[in-house]
Amino acid sequence: MEKIKAGFINFMPFGVKGEEYYSYLEYYGKLGFKGFENGTALLDGDVKENLKRVRSYGITPIDVSYMSFPGRPPVTMEELVENAHKLEVTRVVAFDNLASAYRFGARPEPAPYDEIMKEIEDFEAKAAFFKKEGIDLMYHNHDVELKQCYKGIPQLQLIAANTEALTFELDCGWADFAGADPVKLIHQLKNRISALHIKDYQPTIVNYPRFDNVKVPQFTAVGSGELDLKGCLKAGIEENIEWAIVEQDFYNQLGQKESLTAAYYNMKETGLIE
Repeated sequence: MEKIKAGFINFMPFGVKGEEYYSYLEYYGKLGFKGFENGTALLDGDVKENLKRVRSYGITPIDVSYMSFPGRPPVTMEELVENAHKLEVTRVVAFDNLASAYRFGARPEPAPYDEIMKEIEDFEAKAAFFKKEGIDLMYHNHDVELKQCYKGIPQLQLIAANTEALTFELDCGWADFAGADPVKLIHQLKNRISALHIKDYQPTIVNYPRFDNVKVPQFTAVGSGELDLKGCLKAGIEENIEWAIVEQDFYNQLGQKESLTAAYYNMKETGLIE
């Protein structure tokens, strides 16, 4: 594989829908992005026509998200499979886990070893279920999985060692911020990675806007921070990873469209994206 596809997640106003939602997809598609995460908005109305419409922009959904939201009923695995098939995607990404609950203040202490192992077993069972449907279940990490160790083993490595069907959406920015080398991680996990998240940050520590007393780095447009962007993209290509997906939890000096536009051009300048 000579190049990797550029995708993105979010970079839209919260709750955007209807024509405004499609106008953002059209802009990002014509900019050069090939895919976007969590295309469930396309399930409203005629799905086939909605897919045809966004693909005319040169862009397509990549996956559906397995994530709980306050006030919303939980989505079953059967519903996720049905949604994935409707959207013609082969990935489901899980953002919610014990590590992220601790990282973002939903629980006061890290989960103990036995609870972590039970969660790993549960993730593997879900991944095996999805695999039968031709779908990869991806575990999305934050920094804590690289910093928190159990019996001397970083949690991310513990997950990898105790699963086979489960894959990863490796967040390179969070890994780098944790002090790990995302390039080495890509080569270590190899085909266990179903997609990369490309996130950049500046080392200044700030409060996360949506969470009380949660300290994080100042996220910034990809290519303007600490991440070895070219190294991560090159490693992804060498391991035949299809997608490099831009994510930015909150913005720095630029707005949504400007930040993602800057990210695209910085990625394009490496010569490593389609």
